[in-house]
Amino acid sequence: MPSSATVVRDRSELAGGGLAPSRRTRLFALPETRWAAVALALFLAGLAAQLSDGPWWLFWSLYLACYLAGGWEPGLAGLRALHDKTLDVDLLMVVAAIGAAGIGQVMDGALLILIFPVGGALLLAGRGWRLPRIVTKIVGPGVVWASFVVTLILFFNNASGDFTYWTWIQSGAFNVPFNILIDNLSIFMCLVITGVGGLIVTYAVGYMDKEDGPSYARFFTYMDIFVFSMLLLVLAGNFIFLIVGWALVGLSSYFLIGFWYHRRSAVLAARKAFVMNVVGDVGMILGTFVVFVSYHSTTYRAVFKAISANDTSSLELAAFLLLVGAIAKSAQIPLHTWLPDAMEGPTPVSALIHAATMVTAGVYLVGRMHPIYDVAVYAHGAVAIVGAVTALFAATIAIVQTDIKRVLAYSTMSQIGYMFLAVGIGAYSAGFFHLLSHAFFKALLFMAAGNVIHAMNDEQDMRKYGGLLKQLPRTSWSFLIGSLSLVGVIPFVGFFSKEQILGAAFSKPDASLALAVWAFGFITALVTGFYTGRMWWMSFAGKPSPERPVEHPHEAPSVMLIPVFILAALATIGGFIQTRALGFGPHMVDDFLQKAVGAQSWEGGASEVIATIVTMILAAILFLAAYRIYVQHAWKPWSAVVPWAQRLLERKYYFDELYDAIVLRPMDGLARGGLRYIEGPIIDGVVVGTGELAEAESHNLSLTETGYFRNYVLVFVAGAVVVAILILARAGS
Repeated sequence: MPSSATVVRDRSELAGGGLAPSRRTRLFALPETRWAAVALALFLAGLAAQLSDGPWWLFWSLYLACYLAGGWEPGLAGLRALHDKTLDVDLLMVVAAIGAAGIGQVMDGALLILIFPVGGALLLAGRGWRLPRIVTKIVGPGVVWASFVVTLILFFNNASGDFTYWTWIQSGAFNVPFNILIDNLSIFMCLVITGVGGLIVTYAVGYMDKEDGPSYARFFTYMDIFVFSMLLLVLAGNFIFLIVGWALVGLSSYFLIGFWYHRRSAVLAARKAFVMNVVGDVGMILGTFVVFVSYHSTTYRAVFKAISANDTSSLELAAFLLLVGAIAKSAQIPLHTWLPDAMEGPTPVSALIHAATMVTAGVYLVGRMHPIYDVAVYAHGAVAIVGAVTALFAATIAIVQTDIKRVLAYSTMSQIGYMFLAVGIGAYSAGFFHLLSHAFFKALLFMAAGNVIHAMNDEQDMRKYGGLLKQLPRTSWSFLIGSLSLVGVIPFVGFFSKEQILGAAFSKPDASLALAVWAFGFITALVTGFYTGRMWWMSFAGKPSPERPVEHPHEAPSVMLIPVFILAALATIGGFIQTRALGFGPHMVDDFLQKAVGAQSWEGGASEVIATIVTMILAAILFLAAYRIYVQHAWKPWSAVVPWAQRLLERKYYFDELYDAIVLRPMDGLARGGLRYIEGPIIDGVVVGTGELAEAESHNLSLTETGYFRNYVLVFVAGAVVVAILILARAGS
C-alpha cells in the first residue's frame, strides 16, 4: 500500500506533465514506462502487418492486452519518461527493431513515406495543443526523419516500380488510380525533401520555442502537412495526384507564410503567394486536360509510352501550360513577386520553402515531363530562356537589398533560374545536381541567418549588424561556407553543381540558344559573387553598427546549431560525389538519375574547364571587392555612379507597380462598376423591389382588417352571394 506522500508526489507529477490520472489498476508490477515501450512496439508491428495483409489481429490483440495491463495512456507515459531520460535504452532498441521490421513488410515501404508526415500532422492537429510540449518536439521532426529512413531503405534496396493501391475514380474505360511511382528521380527528390527537410524541422524545434503550446503544435502541424504535400507531388504516378500535391503545397505554404496572422504584412504575403500559385495551378490543370484529350490517360507510364515525335502541336500546348505551373511554383519571371514577400513567415519556413521543397517543384516537373519537353522543342527552349533571364534579373535585385532574408530570397530565385536553364537545354542531371547542392547551402544560409536574427532580437537589417564574426564565430563561419558555396568557389558543393550547368551550356554543340543562356549564367555568377560578398562582409566583418539592437549577442542553442553544422559539412564535401565540372572524377548523380531522365547527349572539352575556372576566379574577386566597398569604404559605391540603377533595382524593375496598373486597378474598377451598375440596381434591385412590393401590398390588404364584426359578416355574406350567383349561372348554362 503506497504511502500518502507517494500518492501526492505521483499526482503532482501527473499534473505537471499534463497526463490524466490512472483510471485502472495495472495487473502486473511492470513499470509504466516499460508498458509504454512494449505497447508502442506492438502498435508499430500491428500497423505494418495490417498494411501488408499480415497477422495484424495478433499484434492488435497483444497491444490491447498491453494497454489494459499497463494502465491509462501508456504512450503518453512513455514520452514523458523519454523526456525525463528514464526510459531504458534496451526498450528503445526493441521499439526500433520491431518498427524497422514492420517497415520492411509494407509494400516496399513506398506508402509509409507519405503515412508518417500525414499521421504526425493529424496527431498534432487533433491533440497537439493538449499534449505535453515534448510530444510536439518529438512528433514534428520525428515523422519527417521516419520518412527519410524509409527512403534510405528504398535507396539501398534499389527499389523501383509503379505501385497502385486503389482506384480513386472509375467511369467506363476511364480510371484514376492512386499509384506511387518509385524510380531514381522520385527517390532522389524524397531524399532531399526528407533529409534536408528533417534538418530544417529539427532546427525549428529551437527557433519556435518562444511560441505558446497551441501555436507551437500548430506550426509543426503545418510543417508536416507541407512535407506530406511535397512528397505526394514527387511520388505521384499520375497527373491527377500531381495536381493534388501541387495544390496542397500552395495551400500549406499559405498557412506557413501567414503563420503569424496577427501581422497584416504576413497575411498579405500569404494571400499574394496563394493567388500567384493558383494562377500556376490553372496552367497545370489545363495542361493535364490537353494531355488527357490527346492520350486518353492520366498516368505517366501510359502517356509517356504513347508519345510520338509527330505529336508536336498538342505537346507544345501541353508543355507551355505545364510551364505556367512550374514558373509560378518556382517563382520565375513573370510570376515571381510572391517569393520575396514570403519572408514574412518564420525563418524555418523560409528555409523549407526556398531550399528543399516548394521552389524546386518546377524543376522537378520539367524533369519528370522530359519525354514531353524533348519533343516540344519550343516550350523546352522557353524553359531555358525563362531560367536564364530570371537568374540575372533576381541577382541584380539582390545587390540593393538590406534585409538579410530578402537577399537570400532573391538568391533563391536566381539559383532556381540556373536549374531551369539546365533542364531547358537538356542537361537534366546537372540541373538536379544543382537542386541537391542548393538544398545544402541555401538551407545552411537561411538557418545561419536565423541564428543571427535570433541573436539580434528579430532584427533583419544587415546595416545594423557588423562585427559578428568575433561574437558569433560558429554561426559566422558556417554562413561563410554557405556563402562561398553560393558564389561557386572550389571545393564547396556550389562550385561543382553550378559550373557543371554553365559548362554544359557552353559546350553544347550547334546550339546558339545554349550559348546565349550561358552568357546570362556567366554574368549572373559574377553578380552573385558581389552581392554575396556584400551580405557577408556587412553582417559579420568590420565594427559593430551603432544601431545594433544587441551589444553582446549569443550563439543559438545546440538544437539550432547542430543542423547548421551538418549542412556546413555537406556544403563542404558534398561536391565530391560529382566533379564533372573539372572534366574528371566521379559523376554519381548523373549515373543515378540516368535511368529516370536519360544521359546528357554531349560532352565538354578543355575550353569548358577553362571557362569554369575563369568564372570562379572572377566571382571570388568580386566577393573580395565587396569588402573594399562596404567595410573599408576605400572604393566609391557603384550606386553613387549610377543612382538611377539603384532606384530601378530598389523598385524591383517596377514589377509590382506594373501588376498594380494592368491587373489590380482594372479589376478594382470593374468590381466598383459592377457594384454600382449591376449589383445595386439589378441584383439587389430585384430582391429588394420584390420585398418592397410585398410590403406595399400587405399594407393595402391590412386596411381590410378593421376589427368590427359587422364588417366581417358583410364581407362573408357578399362572398357567399357572389359564389351563389356563379353556381346558378353555371347551372343555367
